[in-house]
Amino acid sequence: MPTRKLAPAIAAGLLTMLCLAFTTINAQETQNGMETRTPRKMSDPVAGPSLMGPVPTSGPWVEFAFFATGTAARGCSPADAGGPGCAPSSGANSVFGSLPPWTFTAPAGGANLTVTDAFMRGDQFEIFDSGTSIGSTSIPSTTGACGDDPVPCLADAGVSHGVFPMAAGAHSITIKAKASPFGGGAAYFRIDAAPASLDHWLCYDVKPRGKFRQRLVAISNQFEKMEYIVIGPRLLCVPSTKKLLK
Repeated sequence: MPTRKLAPAIAAGLLTMLCLAFTTINAQETQNGMETRTPRKMSDPVAGPSLMGPVPTSGPWVEFAFFATGTAARGCSPADAGGPGCAPSSGANSVFGSLPPWTFTAPAGGANLTVTDAFMRGDQFEIFDSGTSIGSTSIPSTTGACGDDPVPCLADAGVSHGVFPMAAGAHSITIKAKASPFGGGAAYFRIDAAPASLDHWLCYDVKPRGKFRQRLVAISNQFEKMEYIVIGPRLLCVPSTKKLLK
């Protein structure tokens, strides 16, 4: 068969393969939370609210987008005018993230930054505060999916997630895709005030019911290692917080 007749057939075959590959990549990205790489216009119907200004403490979840491994995450349009269109959480508990960095001020007791993947398992992230890495999310499973809601995704052991303590004061967060097997997708983060530190003890008198059996116990702390004979209960002490009112 002459070469000139083969060329159109080969070209058509290559074009078909390229189209199939492009379709597959787009389908995976859509399943992974990225509805379109093209930014939404402000006039387009938007399926979810957008983050305006600094990230609030105590929610909601902030949805962000990412692309290939090693690239910086973006927000979701229209909150980030240059970001892709993201599929929102069906739990109605999220907003589209704006253009990073994402800033917030942690309260006096500090805060926790929670990051979780969503949609298809397999993505992983590295977190930065003012350009300095503060750690990575957990190593994910490579199969299955958790859906579009960050709450069940956070509870899924196969989904990459992490909680990062943040000291009181101003923070500037950016995120990098550490693993992105589907070429892109969407995930979530949120800021919550750190739980109160239980640094005091409140004790109560106790009266045992029945006869107490003596026992030998070993005590070890930063000061000593000793053995004691417990002859009976006297106080029940529980971790507590103390607040000066005046």
